[in-house]
Amino acid sequence: MKIVRVKAHAMSMKLDKVYWTSRGAWGTYNTIVVEVETDDGLIGIGTINKTPLREIADIVDALGPVIKGMDALAHEAVWWKIFNLTVPHLEAGKSDATRPVYEQNKRVNLMAALAGIDLALWDIKGKAMKLPMWRLLGGDKREVPAYASGGYYEEGYSPLAVIDEMANYAAQGYTAVKMKCGGASIEGDIARISGVRKAIGDKAKLMIDANGAYTLADAERAIKAFEPYDIFWFEEPLQWHDATRGLGRLAACTRVPLASGESEIHSNVVRDQIDLGGIRYVQWDCTRAGGLTEGLRIAAYALAHGVQIAYHHDPQIHGHLMAAQPHGFCVESFPSVPRDPFWHQVLTQKPKLEAGLLTLGDEPGFGVEIDWKMMARWKV
Repeated sequence: MKIVRVKAHAMSMKLDKVYWTSRGAWGTYNTIVVEVETDDGLIGIGTINKTPLREIADIVDALGPVIKGMDALAHEAVWWKIFNLTVPHLEAGKSDATRPVYEQNKRVNLMAALAGIDLALWDIKGKAMKLPMWRLLGGDKREVPAYASGGYYEEGYSPLAVIDEMANYAAQGYTAVKMKCGGASIEGDIARISGVRKAIGDKAKLMIDANGAYTLADAERAIKAFEPYDIFWFEEPLQWHDATRGLGRLAACTRVPLASGESEIHSNVVRDQIDLGGIRYVQWDCTRAGGLTEGLRIAAYALAHGVQIAYHHDPQIHGHLMAAQPHGFCVESFPSVPRDPFWHQVLTQKPKLEAGLLTLGDEPGFGVEIDWKMMARWKV
């Protein structure tokens, strides 16, 4: 079964409002759908949750000639052939006309392109074997807990609007919710967090996500202020330049578990966050870097070190991995239709998500189908 075609489709959908995290704002939902086709007609679908869209999509298309003719079931061989391009070697490029040479500053985009191709190859594997991914990975259950993610700072709205939003998710049956922090003063976030805790009750899990907002000193002050509201985990608390050893120091001064990993591009960094950072939940994103192949390596390391996995975004992908792993904790979901139009409007076939429970189907591979007319409407 040989690879004959690789194609990327980039789309950007305008949202109903501008959403803010502590790091910045966006008013569009951006994604890339990757198709990999084999010589016997199977087409695998992968997704990439990363920007810049056009540049990453161009890399995906350029990788087509690099892997054309390779065995579509040999995901490790394909993975390493693409990954080796992250270490540019001019002579290799001269001797092999199909091998593009990428500068080091393109490494993040190349790892994102690898993610989409790798996921499409796993989708092909499931379709070839006529197995849903959760079964192919060895799982024996199809139901995975899901938490409701949201709680952004929204342009033109009161920061306290998060209280009603989280209460609405709890009313829908979600027993765990996540909101943003770090985009306001500590005092401002206390008002938001305390209001949410009161609104959702004492039994619901409340996660907070700083998106890398704080210095170590500020993170220590912030979590001490937030601890009284029974925080389930503190996600990506530290600025990028101290996001490993600094996490270890932060973990030592709070009883709140730390979660991290979604912004990383290689398993070695997650390894160090487990060993040196004291994180209790790994939030790798298979659609941002490395794909499912790298996600499985991380899952194995986390299991060996007593750390749970709760991967970031895209439950139609990560739900299968959660279902097959004994330490899979939950998936992230976005119940808000305006916030996540790809899930609600573009995926015409996907797992069932209701009241905090993701139920995986029996369709082969990842079990997703795309509304290609909607993709064309928002094509980049």
